[in-house]
Amino acid sequence: MEHVLFIATGGTLACRQSQNGLIPALTGEELLTFLPEISNLCTVTIENLFSIDSTDITTAHRTQIAKLIFKEYASYDGFIISHGTDTLSHTAALLYHMLRNVDKPVLLTGAQKPIGVPDSDAERNLLDTFRVISAGYCGVAAVVHGQIIRGNHLVKVDCEDMNPFRSINAPLDGTIDADGSVHLCPQKPLTKSFQLIPAKDTSIFVLKLIPGLDPAVFTMLSSYAHVIIEGYGSGGIPVYLEGGLKSLIEHGTRVYITTECLSGTVDLTKYAVGCRAATLGAISLGSRTIADTVAAILCGEL
Repeated sequence: MEHVLFIATGGTLACRQSQNGLIPALTGEELLTFLPEISNLCTVTIENLFSIDSTDITTAHRTQIAKLIFKEYASYDGFIISHGTDTLSHTAALLYHMLRNVDKPVLLTGAQKPIGVPDSDAERNLLDTFRVISAGYCGVAAVVHGQIIRGNHLVKVDCEDMNPFRSINAPLDGTIDADGSVHLCPQKPLTKSFQLIPAKDTSIFVLKLIPGLDPAVFTMLSSYAHVIIEGYGSGGIPVYLEGGLKSLIEHGTRVYITTECLSGTVDLTKYAVGCRAATLGAISLGSRTIADTVAAILCGEL
């Protein structure tokens, strides 16, 4: 029977109503009282690392999670992190890049409704994470609404729907049926040893292109080491902004181009607007999500 470290961090899953709206209130121990079935799947040690809304989770918090897993890696067969859904994709992406060559399950989950309330998705999502560990999955992934989504492809696409997550530009790593049956996709064998990659302290700004954007914005961005531009379609920069882009890159800022489209690949060779941006030094992000890009920058991959 697998021995699992359950890391509770707060989020909607652990919330209760207060005078000022929902706030995280339940400990890991209290969460697991709703899931007596777990005793048949694995043994659990609980770590109440922090209890906050995921909007308040910072890179420092995410690094704390990664360091805890690295420290305890040899002691457990798998790790589960309960987390708010709003920034789950950012935590999943950073853990994916910080915890390199993971040969054990590191699974994140959350919920759109608190555990124990009518029609909550919390019980199933949390129980499914334990099922996926028992099924033998390895890697950093989110287990949400019957889906196993690799950490660097997770995106929340709806703030109200009970199935708000999608795997962007990658197939699912597996699925979980309503009866708890787990179906895993084939996984590539690892050839390198597990290691912890530190997250760097660097400055990143995400700029969304809109029609009529003032070119002066590029002057204001010169204090940032990395700028991600969310453009249109296959990628590119409007001609009237090229002067500002050129100055920003010459100043030393690394500029990346992604797309506002939910899926698909940036290709700066497809249209002249993209070719001109690439000639100026802009870097195509290909099929990366913004969360994956930010994590890759923090870990020195971009």
